[in-house]
Amino acid sequence: MKVILSRKGMDSENGGIPSPIIQSEHGYWKFYSLPIPTVNSDISYDQLYLFDDVKASDFLEDLGLKSRKYEFCHLDPDIRESYLNQRPIGWKRCFGQVKSAQTHLENNQIGIGDIFLFFGWFKKAEYKNGKFKYITDKDYPNGFHAIYSFLQINEIYKPNKQETPAWLNYHPHIKYKNETEFKNDNNTIYVATEMINYPKHFNKNGSISFVFSEDLILTKKGQPNRTVWELPIELHPNSGVKLSYNASDRWSVENNRATLKSASKGQEFVFSDVEANVEKWCIELIKMHTVTD
Repeated sequence: MKVILSRKGMDSENGGIPSPIIQSEHGYWKFYSLPIPTVNSDISYDQLYLFDDVKASDFLEDLGLKSRKYEFCHLDPDIRESYLNQRPIGWKRCFGQVKSAQTHLENNQIGIGDIFLFFGWFKKAEYKNGKFKYITDKDYPNGFHAIYSFLQINEIYKPNKQETPAWLNYHPHIKYKNETEFKNDNNTIYVATEMINYPKHFNKNGSISFVFSEDLILTKKGQPNRTVWELPIELHPNSGVKLSYNASDRWSVENNRATLKSASKGQEFVFSDVEANVEKWCIELIKMHTVTD
């Protein structure tokens, strides 16, 4: 089983703000990954529901991005079912990739059974008196990178080369497959398993969002640069682990933890591993952390 750290959601170049983590009425904190803006879409931020009747466009307006309120966005990966009011019959959680990023996945032989761990730029926010604002956090003054959801691959489709299920027709990688952004033979959609398929069976969805936990934060505590990560020592190259785009000279060891100055470019970071340390880490994350829509 291969594991991919997949960077998704708004960043400094695409959207310009961190996605929010908002406390639910039940007390736990939920990740809301904001998709990047795009022209090849018919889904606007005004159509994405965070909770109740509160929309992603409301969050953007409160954060001073009123002009973006009705812009279209690239809802991909499409993991949170409740983001949209209406879903096609037979809908499954899915994720599309194309061009150089997809070539990188193909070169690393990513296939059925492998797992994407989606990460992005986040900051805690509060919703008070009908308005959103970020919460000041001295430990992570500029927000942080965190793993917010996952997807285990069950089906793989090439929309530019083969027929695809009708329920996928809404997806941008199919609906706009003849546009420049997706007009490539390697245009690909990965569809999730219904339940995790793993030799040691445990009862978890094959793709869903995590409830926020500090264990899911990648950024080193107190580090203003969110691309500086702190990871388990078992993921250090000295343990036989490699992470694409992140050569060994980017890694160091501090207090028996692995520190990584993660590459600022690249969407898909693929692990390779001699001792299955990455697989164990990934599966433990999914087993131990609560999930939510």
